[in-house]
Amino acid sequence: MNAPSTVVIGMGPGLGKALVRKFAREGHRVAFVGRRAEAIARYEQELRAEGLDVAGFVGDAGKPDQMDKVHAAIRERHGDAEALIYNAAIIEPARFVTPSRLGDVKYGTADGWKSHGEPASIDYVVDAFRTNVAGALHAAQAVVSGMIDRGCGTILLTGGVLAFGPWIEWGVTSLGKAALRSLGHSLEKELSPAGIHVSTVAIHGTMQAGTAYDHDLVADAYWKLHLQPREKWQPDFHFKQDVDDGGDPDA
Repeated sequence: MNAPSTVVIGMGPGLGKALVRKFAREGHRVAFVGRRAEAIARYEQELRAEGLDVAGFVGDAGKPDQMDKVHAAIRERHGDAEALIYNAAIIEPARFVTPSRLGDVKYGTADGWKSHGEPASIDYVVDAFRTNVAGALHAAQAVVSGMIDRGCGTILLTGGVLAFGPWIEWGVTSLGKAALRSLGHSLEKELSPAGIHVSTVAIHGTMQAGTAYDHDLVADAYWKLHLQPREKWQPDFHFKQDVDDGGDPDA
């Protein structure tokens, strides 16, 4: 019997890599997707050296024509996905109508982000939406028929506390996370009767190795969601280590 297949879209050195490693260590064949060919090849080599059954694919989550080819290649190699994790996003501090007051946005000792600076243009917002939201819908559409046929499956979306209240320096990202959460709720209503678990994961802190928001701890939570019995399914899951976590530090 073939091992179950998981697709992770949005591969990077932090949560993406932790998710791929976790699901592969639990016995899944994991296909992962990212935009940068050199990085994808390096991650594939590193993870295979750990004895994990993984395969990297190059693709831009915000470009559906490109992703159609990626999903076809994944299906040919691994078959239909049992689990989809959408972790892709354009993460950049950007306001809507006023310039950012910060050149670099940084919290604690974690790596920071260079701000967009000027107010976001309409084109910028639309481009971000393609990756942050539309790409998740496209990914779900690409895998859901196999899940419906099987009568089971998992779709997990990497959301964030910004979905519940925008942070001033993160207007565009906040908009994307709120829309992604809405998409997740709609998918949950449509797909849960078919036995498919859909949940959006709201992470209430800045992920950093060795902290309560270590990437590996967050990845463990995704795995537990995948195994969660149906009676405990919820459209939102909050990864929150302290009751006060998640407030806007820049307000």
